[in-house]
Amino acid sequence: MNEYERKIHKLSQELIPVFDELDAETKEIIQEHARHCSECDRMLNTGDFMDTETEKTEDGERDDAPIQPLRQLVHINRGIRVMVFLIRILVLGVISYNSLRFQEFGDVVRTFQAGTFLIYLPTAIFLIAFTWTFLNKKWVFYSIVADVIILLGIWQLPLLQ
Repeated sequence: MNEYERKIHKLSQELIPVFDELDAETKEIIQEHARHCSECDRMLNTGDFMDTETEKTEDGERDDAPIQPLRQLVHINRGIRVMVFLIRILVLGVISYNSLRFQEFGDVVRTFQAGTFLIYLPTAIFLIAFTWTFLNKKWVFYSIVADVIILLGIWQLPLLQ
């Protein structure tokens, strides 16, 4: 393996964890390298990139230099996705709890809908802007679809009675 191929190998290993977020040309370069490299092919096909700690040198021995395949970025992206999901669930839970808690004051469904409009809608708009800033645009689309489904479902509640 010459110096150029070794650099492509190292870069491929670092970029495979974020493969879905790469542009088409970069994906093509990594896939071309993976056709000739069994280790990168395994990482690409199985998603088993978190266990790769060292890389082989050209003589087959292990190098002690750890591979840092943008692990922090991968973990941060996953953490942001989970956080955005949990914030939505938490806000809906708080709205539900407060709607049921004050049920003696009137209609629970209307209270839930009002809470959704006053609390969930601004939260959803903020989370979409947050997702736009920190995640790729595919997740913005998923967030918008989820929020529309939630809001339409909540506004259809009186029809279910």
